Amino acid sequence: MDSKPVAVIGASRGTGLQCVVALAKKKVPCRAVARDVSACESAVFAALPTNLRKHVTFHQADVTKPDTLPPVVKDCRGVIYCATASSWWRLPFAEDNTTPPHVDYEGAVATAAAAAAARVGRYVLVSSSAVTRPQDWFHMQRNAMCGRIMDWKLLGEQGCAKVIGAVSKSSSSAAQATSMTIIRPGALTDDPAGGPSSLLVECGGSLSGYLPRADLASLCVESVFSPDSRGLIFECVSGKQGGNYPTCSNFEQVFTSLRHGHLPVSSTSCMQGGLGVGGLTALCGVQNGELAQMAPSEHVEMAPSEHVAILLRPGHLSLVLSCKLSTFCASLVGG
Repeated sequence: MDSKPVAVIGASRGTGLQCVVALAKKKVPCRAVARDVSACESAVFAALPTNLRKHVTFHQADVTKPDTLPPVVKDCRGVIYCATASSWWRLPFAEDNTTPPHVDYEGAVATAAAAAAARVGRYVLVSSSAVTRPQDWFHMQRNAMCGRIMDWKLLGEQGCAKVIGAVSKSSSSAAQATSMTIIRPGALTDDPAGGPSSLLVECGGSLSGYLPRADLASLCVESVFSPDSRGLIFECVSGKQGGNYPTCSNFEQVFTSLRHGHLPVSSTSCMQGGLGVGGLTALCGVQNGELAQMAPSEHVEMAPSEHVAILLRPGHLSLVLSCKLSTFCASLVGG
């Protein structure tokens, strides 16, 4: 495994802290990045046994201050952006840089720009499910209670894709380009991880439910190392909550199924309910289900026809793909 470190932005709590733990357990060098290094160090040391702490180094950076970001992402294999707003609505004329526009939008874009400029291989952005569905109750609830955070998260996704794409186009070598993965989890909990066999993922935009932070962290970490996660945008919830869903036995099967589940769909606006492959094109210039900054030599091949079954639902195009050890369901919203 590559000895280059992986930087986790927002490492002192929540999903970021879980990402640090997951990387340390894999014995991958990790840069835990936070505004308050002392608090971050205390949280990480409380979560890790002594023998794993050597895999973590601590770095101070503020995503609202772009000049602090290049040093912490330099020479990294990947960057996982887990930072999110810690306060929601601000009072008129009050200065507060911890709200969604500063952290979930501007901070995410500034970090993506720093990662792309440093030629970091992978940028993983944690967003939210229902971010493209303004009529969804989860979207409306979070927007109302949390300072329009869903709108700012979507702008963050779009901004990150644009800056990474712009830097990649200016690169002299496609091999030096940064690729991005966007993960949109359901409502996060501190429940124990269920593992890949418990996950329901979808490249469209119709999932709702909850997801343990430990499972989200595993998805983020595995995204850094999986070639099949490059350019993916997908929602994820726990499949244990509402029935018997087909599942995958490992994370690589999750990413492989998502990638080979992409089909060309007519373009839809990313602000109008569903976000299928066409919606991805509208969002950030995706071709054949992949972000445009991927190497030109790469392409997507559909799974063998005997492994694909087409199911029709109102407003949806669903694919049920078989995996070697189990099956996996990936739905594409047709818009």
